[in-house]
Amino acid sequence: MTGGPHREAPRAPAADAPTAPTAGQSDQHPGRQGLNPPRRAKNPDRGFLIAGAVVKPLMRVWFRMRVEGREHVPEKGPVILASNHRSNMDPVLLASALQRPVAFMAKAELFVGPLGWIMRWIGQFPVRRGGIDREALRRTDAVLARGSMLGLFPEGTRGDGGFSAVHPGLAYIVVRQRCPVLPVAIFGTERVRRRFGWLPFASPVRIVIGPAIDLPQSTSDRAGRRAASELLRQRLQAFLATVSPSGSVVSSQSDE
Repeated sequence: MTGGPHREAPRAPAADAPTAPTAGQSDQHPGRQGLNPPRRAKNPDRGFLIAGAVVKPLMRVWFRMRVEGREHVPEKGPVILASNHRSNMDPVLLASALQRPVAFMAKAELFVGPLGWIMRWIGQFPVRRGGIDREALRRTDAVLARGSMLGLFPEGTRGDGGFSAVHPGLAYIVVRQRCPVLPVAIFGTERVRRRFGWLPFASPVRIVIGPAIDLPQSTSDRAGRRAASELLRQRLQAFLATVSPSGSVVSSQSDE
């Protein structure tokens, strides 16, 4: 026999003996997985991605879209797109020109009935015109805080697309954020007309995305908003003049 105390072989535990719970098991229900596993966070861009998989290819082909300046759009991180506005098709076409999802701020009057449900499902949100909409400000903060892209039409409504006027409230939203602001010029949507009451007439569309523009931070009082809107208008008009086919801002009647 060898030296040292004799050690018995370890005995198997009795069938009814309690055992310590292992990782992933509940103390109250041995051998059973956790009953309430953590839920995955809801993707706020899910509806946009689903709709975009169908709509984007159709828009690009139907309108023979030509997009310039995609290299100015960061692959990730918060971004504001400040675009001119000539047609109801502008948000759809601008979203179709980009790879990343875009959350647009749209007038509250559109968020009614089935259209309102669809717009919310794809991540768009309303803004009440005529003053500072606190809820819209909160939504813009949330979109940019999660590192998404926000689309705005600083003119506030459809027009000649020349940035002849910029809405002070929308300008304040742009300058209060500390993130890149990319100017966007859309050409060709002013020629879009509807056939058979709903089908948009195919017209070539050109979309130009510029490098980020420099904007100082503004105060929230009325004077600060007016100064911000004027500075933003000047920056956007200067960009538009450099990319316009004629080298200057040309007025065109928009689609109603």
